[in-house]
Amino acid sequence: MLAAKRREPGDDLLSALVAVHDEADGRLSDTELLGTAVLLIVAGHDTTVNLLANAGLSLLRNRDQADLLRADPSLLPGAVEEFLRYDAPVEFTPHRYAAEDLELAGTRIRRGDIVLLALTAAGRDGEDLERLDVTRPDARHVSFGHGIHYCLGAPLARLEGAVAIGLLLERFPDLELAVPVEELRWHPSGITRGPVSLPVRWTARTP
Repeated sequence: MLAAKRREPGDDLLSALVAVHDEADGRLSDTELLGTAVLLIVAGHDTTVNLLANAGLSLLRNRDQADLLRADPSLLPGAVEEFLRYDAPVEFTPHRYAAEDLELAGTRIRRGDIVLLALTAAGRDGEDLERLDVTRPDARHVSFGHGIHYCLGAPLARLEGAVAIGLLLERFPDLELAVPVEELRWHPSGITRGPVSLPVRWTARTP
């Protein structure tokens, strides 16, 4: 794709990145160019796909919550935060390495040890957080990261989630799972979390 954008550049982000790479000052190396392109696909596409799939599954398993959103679409922005908390599209962060010795919750971590952060567990750390509640006033989560690592695409992901889920509920009010939950297969990566596919069925309505 990068080679194609170099041959025929367009008005798009990848073409702009290729142009920066090809400039004489070398601000973007071959490795950085490819890494940035891959990151855009994983962070900008796969995560949103999993957000929508996980949210859809959560609503199919909690029909009362779907009914609340149909009755009051103004709840959708807050509901997106709840979906991000309840079943995060990114399950674990990439490996982190301890910069110094420390003790955390009674566990001794030595400098250089690998630390794996479970974002899904963070969303369930508290009382009454095992239950999906699209009216929750403060659905706190770390699905977009934190601090200097906060996701640049968070506003777009939130908008995509609210629009897609709202349209799904409006257009397919009788949507249901076409297979038992136990038969769903999940992505095996260990970083992103979402079903490989989400088979559904609904009753076709004649105009």
